[in-house]
Amino acid sequence: MGLEGFHARPPANWNKWWILLWGVSSVTLLTLAFLVPFWPWWLLSAAIGFGIPEAISLIKRDDSLPPLTHTIRHFLPDWLAFPLIYGFLGTIGATWIGFSRAWRVGGLFALLGWLTDHFTQTYAHPDPFPFTGREPPEAKPGPLAL
Repeated sequence: MGLEGFHARPPANWNKWWILLWGVSSVTLLTLAFLVPFWPWWLLSAAIGFGIPEAISLIKRDDSLPPLTHTIRHFLPDWLAFPLIYGFLGTIGATWIGFSRAWRVGGLFALLGWLTDHFTQTYAHPDPFPFTGREPPEAKPGPLAL
């Protein structure tokens, strides 16, 4: 695609039908979350559409059948995946609870997802300016100093 973090093609060893199954299953489950009650219909749908394929991925340990997490990780960069996942979780949860402004709750959750990713990335590397408790060295005046 040309954008950093995005991948349009699956790895050569991944089963393309499996990836398609994840795409269809994910969109279907997200849509059903707004259309059917959580208990028992959405839960049953999730057990079939997510639970079974995820179990197959984990039990078979076949690299051609990746779990959903690895599939998302391959196709979407973290800065987009985290807000989407958190945002849908917040919106769907607020819908099931009966909040009248579920999309606003989802927006807050999406922001939380972005912040989680942002700070995870920041903390993944050593602090470039660690606190030592010592006085900072005296700065030398630059060429433009008066």
